[in-house]
Amino acid sequence: MTNQVTAGAPDKAPNNHKLSVVVATSQPWPEIEGCLNSLVYQTKAAGVELIVADGDRNSNGILATSPFLDDLTKIDVPGGSVFQLRGRAIEQACGEWIAITEDHCEVAEDWVESILKAIDRFPDATAIGGVVDNGADDSDVNWAQFLVANGPFMSPIKNGPADTIALQANIVYRRDSLPQSFDEDGLMEMLQNLELNNEKGGLINDDSIRVFHVQSLGFKGSCAINFHNGRSIAGYRLKTISAFERLARTVSFMLLPPYMLTRSVINLIQKRRGPLFIARMTPYLAIYQTCHAFGELVGYIGGPGSSPAHMR
Repeated sequence: MTNQVTAGAPDKAPNNHKLSVVVATSQPWPEIEGCLNSLVYQTKAAGVELIVADGDRNSNGILATSPFLDDLTKIDVPGGSVFQLRGRAIEQACGEWIAITEDHCEVAEDWVESILKAIDRFPDATAIGGVVDNGADDSDVNWAQFLVANGPFMSPIKNGPADTIALQANIVYRRDSLPQSFDEDGLMEMLQNLELNNEKGGLINDDSIRVFHVQSLGFKGSCAINFHNGRSIAGYRLKTISAFERLARTVSFMLLPPYMLTRSVINLIQKRRGPLFIARMTPYLAIYQTCHAFGELVGYIGGPGSSPAHMR
């Protein structure tokens, strides 16, 4: 797989090399429009680099009709998964720190400024995570899907050192804490964060860094993406786990849904969500997390397959 930088001329190079912002997009325009509307004026004002990795298979790419092409660097990785897209973009980035958000997220109006301040406060951190709040709160189906991956990171979060921080929706990595280059599978933030948690500086939460996760997949789409997420995670883990651990995770996969559901409910209680809300979420969470577990089962048996390409 090759990539090509197709926008962002040298005379538009950032003047603030402290930070680069990376967004991956594999969905048709205008999926990323809300993200760029909230982001571009901030990166321009701060003089920081904005890189969008475009996974569209067509020659013109997803951003062909975007009014923002002159305000960013576009990297074409035709057919790339979001993990591959983020990996290629980070390899191209010039910043000392790399901020990542998703194409369906809208960042707060002070997002870039808050990141720069957090970097100054925590210069030794390996990664800094912010708040991810739900911007698609119009249905229980969407709420539950948001909670599966982002529930622990919605408001409020406890500032300071943490065992877990936000993932690709709202995270900032110190560049030298990441590999200089990534293998063909790219970057999976969940597994990367597990490694960084044991390094000097560790993981930091900062609730001044805020994004809104705006994604509506419907019930079937949510089931599917949880399956593909589980299979992707398991497939990526195969590179680092032993045969014994692979067997153990395979035979115990049905323990995963009740474990995940219990953790989700405890998180909702800690976030002071009411019993009625928790009761409404529980059936959907149980279904989505069962789909995730079956995805992991398939991944441990047969590898990731095409599941990374289905993630968005």
